[in-house]
Amino acid sequence: MGVVHSVHVATMFENDRHFSHLSNLEREMTFRTEMGLYYSYYKSIVSADSFLLGLNRLIHNNLTEFPDVINTLQRFNLYPEVVLGGTYRIFNAVTTWLGVEMRECWQVSRGRGLSPVVSCEGLGDPVYWYLAGVWLSAGLTAALLFLHGTLLSGDLMGGFLTIICFFFNHGEATRVQWTPPLRESFGFPWSVALNVAVTQVLRAPRPVWTQPLLVGTLSLIYLLCWQFAQFTTVAVLGIVYALYAVGVVPALPMLLVLLGTSYGFLNNVVLQFGNSLLVSSPLAGCLLGVLLLYLFLEPIFQHLPFPTNTLAQLSFLFVSCAACKIELSRIFGVEDDAHILNILRGKFTNYSDFHTLLYTCSPEFDMLPPESIQRLNETLLLPVVGLVILAVLDHTLGRVHSNMLRRLEEDGETPPGVWSGVDPGVLFNVILLAFYGVMAGLIMRLKLFLTPQLCIVASLLACKKYWRLIERREVHVAVLAVLVSGMCVRGLKNISEQHSIQGEYSNPELEELVEWVQTETHQDAVFAGPMSTMANVLLSTQRPIVNHPHYEHAGLRERTKKVYSIFSRRSAQSVYETLLSMRVNYVVLEESWCMRKSRPGCGMADIWDVEEPQNRHKPSLCPRLFHRNAAPFHRVFANDVFVVLQVPSRYVEIPPPRYHSA
Repeated sequence: MGVVHSVHVATMFENDRHFSHLSNLEREMTFRTEMGLYYSYYKSIVSADSFLLGLNRLIHNNLTEFPDVINTLQRFNLYPEVVLGGTYRIFNAVTTWLGVEMRECWQVSRGRGLSPVVSCEGLGDPVYWYLAGVWLSAGLTAALLFLHGTLLSGDLMGGFLTIICFFFNHGEATRVQWTPPLRESFGFPWSVALNVAVTQVLRAPRPVWTQPLLVGTLSLIYLLCWQFAQFTTVAVLGIVYALYAVGVVPALPMLLVLLGTSYGFLNNVVLQFGNSLLVSSPLAGCLLGVLLLYLFLEPIFQHLPFPTNTLAQLSFLFVSCAACKIELSRIFGVEDDAHILNILRGKFTNYSDFHTLLYTCSPEFDMLPPESIQRLNETLLLPVVGLVILAVLDHTLGRVHSNMLRRLEEDGETPPGVWSGVDPGVLFNVILLAFYGVMAGLIMRLKLFLTPQLCIVASLLACKKYWRLIERREVHVAVLAVLVSGMCVRGLKNISEQHSIQGEYSNPELEELVEWVQTETHQDAVFAGPMSTMANVLLSTQRPIVNHPHYEHAGLRERTKKVYSIFSRRSAQSVYETLLSMRVNYVVLEESWCMRKSRPGCGMADIWDVEEPQNRHKPSLCPRLFHRNAAPFHRVFANDVFVVLQVPSRYVEIPPPRYHSA
């Protein structure tokens, strides 16, 4: 299953961009926004004279947030790039020593007045080694989904059902085929692996010492790969404790999960050099909160009658976790994740500010669209999962009811044991599905958690104990076959539509900009501009930049806000002074950022109107700088999409580049 999925996503990626026939520069240009930022660090390790020198460039980096020197291993989740960069250097050294050529090159004629380029393909090419790592990760995702479905349902048919649903709903389950370098491409398989491990810990009749080690190792890898991992890990930990509080699982499995998660968290803090977002994260608060609750408050709650004691534990779980998180943020003076609360606040109220609007105006941060729900309905995934949940609830409530009656008949009261016969692993996954559903409903991009979890829960169709009306296995298999046939009607069409996407990447305007920067500006020239463009400038030219797309840092958000004042209605002189104070030499303007809006209220001028309503009556600055008078800046480059303005600076003396207009 893993190999099939790797080939599936690699084929779609090639079909979409004709990647094998692009030049190295064009390939780098396809990695826009955060993708270009992450890939630039892989490139730094691969192109350095030695691995240690490349690692040192990451730890002492003065290009990403000029003039600051930052530790990118601390700030970003770059261990996938470190591993891939290191293994590529080993692979390249071995093949060179053996005299084996691992890449094939040819010249490609591009037409349309563009010069021909040399294109190389094969694992000997750095970008193909990187992509191979991504496709391997995608294959691991499919393999783990199959394993999870098989173990959860207790039947091999459950694994096949999970993977069939995953492929039929592939467009709603992942975007690795379109955005390979994003953190989710490396992190998501470890999320699935962690959920598999926790499910098995909760089910184990006799826990062993290897279980917390496994949970801890998987938590560590997951947290190292993706900054968002802390939030879903909090959900896992909270659900496990909630199941313990209501009596579904005993104390030992809960403590093993708590111990393993703590082990992974603490090791991650060390490996990320005390990442500020992590040490003050909800995960840190939750670990402390659960520990304090279990050690100090739970003995008090045990004296309360059922269900008051359970409700008190769950209430204090939320309060203690929130209080610990707030106190950690206060102690360490960290506000990096403040924007998350503002985004959620903006979902439910009329609240908006500059940073919140930059997020919510992006389609992936919008609410889950009805089209996504419709597509999941068309493949019968949602109806099937709804049926499964009803069956699980019926079985669970039936077991609880019969246990209560039996205990009442025997003892005249309701002692512990009412959850006997209830599968804690199934309840864990169903509750986790509900949490993922809420996340995806609020933020559309998080459907990458929801859809695979729907596929996993659908595997319970193959679990015999939830379908007692079907006595014979042959009948059960036949029913599943009919159901899969119904899924195929839309599912196979979805797969065909994905493979029918044919494209060829071409962006001559961006290519022209990058080549101009490389040839006409000094190596130390400092650039500012739209975050997505800055990632390409850093990746392809290695020029210092002052802002970038990794927006999860309070200081970087303020930097970007200063740079984006060029899209406001302020005076040109005011913006010039701001950029001058940041030691910027060149600022890049992009036509779409100046003129267009994705939807009403989401143009850059509209966003600034919310931030500075007193300037609403003034004209927007960017169109004037783009098309007309650029004073006090100097327009030094222009084509149909990009304009580069020089910021005369007293800090760095750079001769004015030759003016270029396309």
